[in-house]
Amino acid sequence: MLTVYLVEDDPLLARHVLDALAQADGIECVGHADRLAVAREELPSRCPQVLLSDLGLPDGDGTDLIREISQISGPWRPHILVYSVFGDEAKVIHAIEAGADGYFLKGCADRDLIHAVQRAADGESPISPAIARYLLKRFAAGPEASPSGFDGQVTEEPQLSRPEHAVLRLVAQGYLAEEVGERLMMSAHTVATHVRAVYAKLQVGQRSMLGLTS
Repeated sequence: MLTVYLVEDDPLLARHVLDALAQADGIECVGHADRLAVAREELPSRCPQVLLSDLGLPDGDGTDLIREISQISGPWRPHILVYSVFGDEAKVIHAIEAGADGYFLKGCADRDLIHAVQRAADGESPISPAIARYLLKRFAAGPEASPSGFDGQVTEEPQLSRPEHAVLRLVAQGYLAEEVGERLMMSAHTVATHVRAVYAKLQVGQRSMLGLTS
């Protein structure tokens, strides 16, 4: 049974998501919080496989919770999906830098939500054309677009490999993972691996900026 914990303060949206999860085969929602404080208290005992988290919450930014969870050392570390609304690409990128594994759009079809949860649990990183376009611009800008470190020096971010760039370019054009794989002569699993590697490079750059790398 795939276990999920939801963090969402909009009661109507939360009810809809909870109902969709309850109707999906093989998925159990083990908790719901409408505040960061509640999530921080309950998550260590609920230990879900997947955390679905909104970003804008009444008592803080969901990105802070994502960062805290992603830095947990021990047997439990959930796959993290964030909520996004169209046009919120920058916030989603910040959440990915903090440790999120992917996201889904608010208002998406129930089947897409369930698919995103299942993909995250399998170690994949859901991505949309809008985020792919944002990432291409982000990495194309080079080190000068990276955040400055505490010493005032610009921190150089890892750059995309050729396969990663090719995958993002096709996703940005609206192709699905299977279609991207066909065009690049690779499996959908390999496509997902490249997307996850791009996410990891964002997180490496952020950890380096914060002085968290060894």
